Amino acid sequence: MLKKKPPSHLAADAVLLGVSVFWGTSFAIIKEALGETPPENLLFIRFFLACLVLLPVGWRRRKTWSGELLKPGILIGFFLFIAFFTQAWGLVFTTASRSGFITGLNVILVPLLSILVFRHLPPRLALVGAGLAFFGLYLLTSADPAQALPFNWGDFLTLICAVFWAAHILALGRYSPGVDTFWLTFVQLVTCCLGSLGWVSLTGKLDLTVPLGVWGAATYLAVSCTVLAYLGQTWAQARTTPTRTAIILSMEPVFAALFAWFWLGERMGLWGWMGAGLILGGIFLAELRTVSSKW
Repeated sequence: MLKKKPPSHLAADAVLLGVSVFWGTSFAIIKEALGETPPENLLFIRFFLACLVLLPVGWRRRKTWSGELLKPGILIGFFLFIAFFTQAWGLVFTTASRSGFITGLNVILVPLLSILVFRHLPPRLALVGAGLAFFGLYLLTSADPAQALPFNWGDFLTLICAVFWAAHILALGRYSPGVDTFWLTFVQLVTCCLGSLGWVSLTGKLDLTVPLGVWGAATYLAVSCTVLAYLGQTWAQARTTPTRTAIILSMEPVFAALFAWFWLGERMGLWGWMGAGLILGGIFLAELRTVSSKW
């Protein structure tokens, strides 16, 4: 009987590329849905549906649950919720393509945030990458006279989102090794669901009688961009290096801009595209420091 060959790096890379495509499309999908429902309502429906999808799996795996995962799962889930909260709120005021590129800054914010958390100075290449990316952010949001929006409240909220995405990555790196991936993910998503329920309850905008298109968008976001994306990333990262993972996922803002152009007809001027290129260049430089440390 022939033994099955383990999945290759190419299979893992393909899955990660699919994850970056899903996440890239989410910006335009959210932006469009926000025309018919407020961000807090959309966010609650998204995470409620994601938890419903995972609930049957959790019931089947209930004997593997450990209470030790509750505290780290809630902490990591809190960072994740604030990231989603500020991203969704920011999309009310900024474009989907700009939101995608600004969110992508989380990759270079990880080493910068580690200075404050772990007192660890990142390599020079990461600092150069951070400088390039932030200059790119200026070009993307402020320097192009052809753009309808200067740096605005939505861009600021999305910057906060990038910071909390970076915090989420650091916390996940701290607590995820050696624990049950499913349950840690499940606690994170339940935390996001409860957080969004609290947000929508405080604003009094909970509404489940939204148009069918909003339910369709929320279902796509819940299944493809939340459940499948997180499970796919977990599966792939067990079969490839963190460096390859980060570099492939840094394609997310590129897909965000392309899908926003296709789906919403958004345009960026010359300076905007130059800024986007500098942000991507900064992200790649920040990841090259991982190559030098790992190889």
